[in-house]
Amino acid sequence: MRLHPARPRGTALLAAVALTTVGLAAPASATTTVGADDVCATDPTTRPVGVYELTAVEDNGVGIWAGGGLTVTTATELEGRVVVGGDADLSGAGTLNVGTAGGGGSAITPAGGTDMLVVGGDLATAASTQVGLHASRGGNVVVGGAVTGPAPSTESVHGPSGTVTQGVGRATALAPYADLPALAAGIAADAADGAVAATPTGGALTVEAGERYVLTADAAATLRELHVTGTGPVLLTVTGEDVSVPGLTYVAYDGVRVYQATQHLAAHFLWSFPDATHVRLGTNDQFPGTVVVPREDSTLTVATSTNGRVLANGAVAYTGGAGIEHHNYPFAGPCEATPLVEEPKPEPSPEGPNPGEGVTVPPTTTAENPPAEEPGAPTAEATPAAATGATPTAAATPTAVPTGVASDGGLATTGASVAVLAVVAALLLAAGATILVVARRRAAA
Repeated sequence: MRLHPARPRGTALLAAVALTTVGLAAPASATTTVGADDVCATDPTTRPVGVYELTAVEDNGVGIWAGGGLTVTTATELEGRVVVGGDADLSGAGTLNVGTAGGGGSAITPAGGTDMLVVGGDLATAASTQVGLHASRGGNVVVGGAVTGPAPSTESVHGPSGTVTQGVGRATALAPYADLPALAAGIAADAADGAVAATPTGGALTVEAGERYVLTADAAATLRELHVTGTGPVLLTVTGEDVSVPGLTYVAYDGVRVYQATQHLAAHFLWSFPDATHVRLGTNDQFPGTVVVPREDSTLTVATSTNGRVLANGAVAYTGGAGIEHHNYPFAGPCEATPLVEEPKPEPSPEGPNPGEGVTVPPTTTAENPPAEEPGAPTAEATPAAATGATPTAAATPTAVPTGVASDGGLATTGASVAVLAVVAALLLAAGATILVVARRRAAA
């Protein structure tokens, strides 16, 4: 996962409907796998400028990922696809719109008739849970466990209703979202890579777009104003295990305040809390940008309206403020779907904890101690290397074979010895014939 700032550094979803209980093997709706390109926007110019359209851009991404569970008591709108890894308790809310906003949202919503509320565990509904009310057709609800409370409404004011399916099991419900935990961790790691330390002065902080910055938890707690110069992504990492950003009430992007009609500018912000087990955001106001909390043992408590994506591998609780909302703005980074590369690990030693332990050493084979052959076992000459799967080795350097010593070419050596004997015999015969001729001439004389 790589996030790409605009400027390089040194060279990142009213009819009653019957609930259906299905077997564990039954599939959920056919939702394609969600990845980095669905979380981030490759082209930030596609962000709508108006805020009072209800649905303008279809989004295959996830507006809220709450890996450890979701609790809602004070929110009225959760725009975008909401995916919960554990249980979802919405029972504390009155009327809750999920998937689409009733007005004033981002207009970036899941397509009508697709899954808009996905829960791996059990779902406790709000007094009135409306899923996909303003989409072209109602949104689907998929629950791994059971649904309790009033049946959620999947009616659309524009078309047919969606469906509610429960009992599919956690693995089936969450199958399209298996990459989200690693994606959140990868985004957090990259946002902190090479970040420059920043500290507010008098509660105000000025940063440059296209850069990475890191704040301590103490510094973030004092932040009231954030000013961004230039244009491009703004990556902010906050360190510490217990983090609270309660007072950020004024954000300006390239001189324009990010608020109401300009809320789409929130797409340029990303906040990462890589170390945190507890994160608390805002006090009944607006918090701009995607929020990433990668730890599985973490809890993100939201007391303000959020504008971006929420990617939390732990629990998420919209339990503060009054009438707060989540508006779905993909991070306009973009982030590239390149996984984190792990350092190669050394090959394990064949030896056990103690030298020589666990290692079987084959017996040494010599001419005096040839290897024993099992009855019926093929000989080495009868088994080609390709059949045994053995890797052929480089040919050895040829060495001279002493005369009379058999080698692999033993037959050729024996033939050479016979030839030598024949030559010697011929020479001896020739010598004998010569002596005989000489002796006869002398006798004749």
